[in-house]
This record gives sequence, structure tokens and C-alpha cells, in this order.
Amino acid sequence: MTGTKIDLEALKKELGEGPMRFAPHGERPIEEQIKSLTEEEKKCFDELKKKWEAKEDRSHSFSDEMILRFARCSPGKTKFNVKTAWKVMNKYNAHYLELTAGGLEKQLLTKTLFVVPGLKSKEGHDVFYMRPSRYFPKQTTVKEIIDNLAYCMQVMVEKEKACTEGIAFFANMADWSMSNFGINYCHQFMMMLQGRVPVRVRLFLIVNPPGWFGTIWKIMKPMLAPDFRKKVHMISADKLEDFFDKDSLQYLPDEFEGGKVSTEDIAKDFVAYRKKVEG
Repeated sequence: MTGTKIDLEALKKELGEGPMRFAPHGERPIEEQIKSLTEEEKKCFDELKKKWEAKEDRSHSFSDEMILRFARCSPGKTKFNVKTAWKVMNKYNAHYLELTAGGLEKQLLTKTLFVVPGLKSKEGHDVFYMRPSRYFPKQTTVKEIIDNLAYCMQVMVEKEKACTEGIAFFANMADWSMSNFGINYCHQFMMMLQGRVPVRVRLFLIVNPPGWFGTIWKIMKPMLAPDFRKKVHMISADKLEDFFDKDSLQYLPDEFEGGKVSTEDIAKDFVAYRKKVEG
């Protein structure tokens, strides 16, 4: 979507203010982003593109936008690392290229996991939010929740800043119990956060975990790379200001203490906007 020019005024007239919260503003065309790369960055981009196009057993193609994402979000301490980016490209599930709001509408409207417009970490990262108590392994497949996660993260990095600098994740653990947990689901989720799609997660907040969450953390911890563990913080709600931009807290969903924005409307508006721009 980054490379597609959107008539924001026409969309605003058709959709209204709510869905337009998710519209991009001031985004550069992908061609301009590529032209602005440094010599070394461009070399990485060109090499990844050439390697992929020469790959004889490839079953799908990647747009320039996707190749740039792989380069920018290459795992490790440095971006534009051909070796680590190529590893992600090879393992990437092409199914995620086909995800749409229309296809995921039912799952997105469960309000289990969604993007929160306006909410920012202290470092300026956009935030996606999860209410794990809405996920029940016996009712929703692991594939459905992982597709939900992949879709939201990929939508977020359509923005140049999020693609370049990363995003943040906020899990509201209110009402969560063991009936919402499954080891396979947890493992797949953690792997997605750590590089199965070209996205850099810079912050992972677990807010208001139950007192016995330490048992779950013992299961989760080995699933996380040492560097990623440093991004995880288990906090009470009164510590949010330590991690989020204070002024942006007004955009918290209303199901969270102190939140003022309708959770229901966030989910509905997100689906409405994405369905429209995706056709």
C-alpha cells in the first residue's frame, strides 16, 4: 500500500473521520524511499532482489516494497544485513502476502489484537494491542490468531517510520486465565514477533499479569532470544507512563483503565478503512 497513491479527501468523504484515523500521512512513494538509500543500503537491496529473482524454486515474487522491508528489518544489531535478511526471505510464508481485512474480518472484529491509532511509545513507535483473554485455543485456531498478528504487523510497517524504526506491542492481561493459553500458540506467536515477518518489535509490554504469571514466563522465556528478552517488561498499569508518550495515552482503548477511545469503534474503523483501500 505504501507505493499506492491514496486520495485521502475522497476517502474521508466516503468513510468519515473514524476509519481515517488509520490513513497514512506524508508517506513517500516507495521509489523515492529506495532512491534515498545510502550506497551500502542500496547495495543490500539490489543484492536481495537479484538473489530472489535468480532463485529457481521460488513460488512467488516480492515487490520492491517487500524487499526493502526485508533489508530494513534484517534480524540482528544492524539493518541492511544481506545474510540475515535473506534467511527471513527464504523462510517467509507467502500466505501472509494474501491476507486482507476482508478475509480476516470476523477475527479482527473479535477485538483480540489490533492497531491503536495515535498511541506511541516514548521512542515514538506505533503500538499494536492485544487482549489475550479474548483468545480461546478451543474456539479459535492458532492459524487464525497468527494470521491476525501477521496482518496487523505488516499493515503497521507500510509506514516508512515504522518499517525503519520498529513498532511496539502492548498486551493487556486483564481477565486472562490458563483457558486462554496454549504452548503451540505461544511458541508460534513469539516466533512471529522475532522475525518470521519483516518487522522489528522494539518493545513488548505485558500489563497487569496475574500473580502466577511467573509459571508462564518460565515457558515463554526459552522461546525468546536473549536480545529480545530485554525488550519484554511486565508492569502494572500505573507504570505505562514509563514506556508510552504521555500525551498519547489519551488514545488508549476504553476497556483499559484510563482509556477513552471506544475499543469497538477502533476495530470496526480499522476493518472499514483496510477493506476500502484493499479493494
